[in-house]
Amino acid sequence: MTSGKEEQRFMKYADLHPNIRIRIITDFFTDLTQKSIIPFMAIYLSTQIGAGLAGLLLTVNIVASMIVGLWAGYWSDRIGRKKLMVIAQSLQVMALLGLAIANSPWMDSIIVTCLMFLLSSLSSGITVPIANAMIVDVSSEHERHYVYGLQYWTTNVAVTFGALMGGLFFESFRFLLFSLVCLESLATLFILIFMIRETMDKRESGYGDAPIQRNILKTYWAVFQDKRFMIFFTATVLAVSLEFQLDKYIAVRLKNEFTAQLLGSDISGLHMFSLIMVINTVMVALVAIPFTRWIGRFQSRSIMTVGMLLYTAGFTVLAFSNWAWLLISSAILLTIGELMYAPVRQVMLAGMIPDSDRAAYMAADGLSYNAAALLGSLGLTIGAFLPSYAMAGLYILMGLGALVFFRMLLRRAEEQNQHLPCADAS
Repeated sequence: MTSGKEEQRFMKYADLHPNIRIRIITDFFTDLTQKSIIPFMAIYLSTQIGAGLAGLLLTVNIVASMIVGLWAGYWSDRIGRKKLMVIAQSLQVMALLGLAIANSPWMDSIIVTCLMFLLSSLSSGITVPIANAMIVDVSSEHERHYVYGLQYWTTNVAVTFGALMGGLFFESFRFLLFSLVCLESLATLFILIFMIRETMDKRESGYGDAPIQRNILKTYWAVFQDKRFMIFFTATVLAVSLEFQLDKYIAVRLKNEFTAQLLGSDISGLHMFSLIMVINTVMVALVAIPFTRWIGRFQSRSIMTVGMLLYTAGFTVLAFSNWAWLLISSAILLTIGELMYAPVRQVMLAGMIPDSDRAAYMAADGLSYNAAALLGSLGLTIGAFLPSYAMAGLYILMGLGALVFFRMLLRRAEEQNQHLPCADAS
């Protein structure tokens, strides 16, 4: 009898449900669009309206995206995925067209730019939880590790090329950049309309179990009363907040403290930070897919344990060390650790959410990233008062705390599976 792990080892992209294959491609271009705009918009707005007002506008965008994401998750479980995704993508096309017009040779309007940027953020807030729920709708448990590993790879590659596009075009050729991504977004809209199929009615159970009379507050109250999910939520916040330390406390510390020679050349802290980011990006792009296939043969609890330990060790060293080769080694370790734990985390989430509230749970999970981002910013403030070795100790506590919570959930899942009757697969 072929086990789920063995099936996963030989899984191919062509074996996946058509919706998943299409979503992976369209998500790549959506991420490419977002990452070519969002990181550079903060700089642009700061020069146009001042840093204080720009920061306020970005905060409003994040909060609005969170709220509309919760709304979309609630309604997606009641009226279906495709309708809301088409609406969201239509808004994205309008937003990018507006951005192109507002930064064209015929018009230069910062007010329209801000409004269209907000509309783009709202569109993304609607799309993300629904797209994640759609993947769970049409994937089996043994497929998900491969699917999330592939999705993790495409996201990181999109981030890389998006940053490159933004760096080349945003400052001097914004009209061209917005026009290109608008055309890409329009193509994605047509793909959604004509190629994506509704998935909610494909569920074997739970369809129609999310009554419309249970309002949005009661729905999310029930989500956050789910003890298993809240343990998972807490673990995610602790783990992801380490990642948000990289471009905040760690970047600032390296800039202020690090100077060294590497291969005969003087390098600054900013150079070392850039090198760490390059190592992470290149490793993900080159090895993510084969590495995910290889680790799929091992138990999830073992993968999570080793992955989180490597991930935590990498960030811990980055918090205090000024030895160039040790920092490079740590960047490699944390990347390997992230490649191991991130897909398992996604598989865990997919396995614990009820069929009737999939999109709502996905939207709630998105809040964990916002909470982690806040902790990342807080780490920069705390780091101004604590020595680097104390920050390293704090990172250890955060990483081990996340590992304990993740392992607790995985152990419970394994114990429950042991009590389930075995199905005849012959």
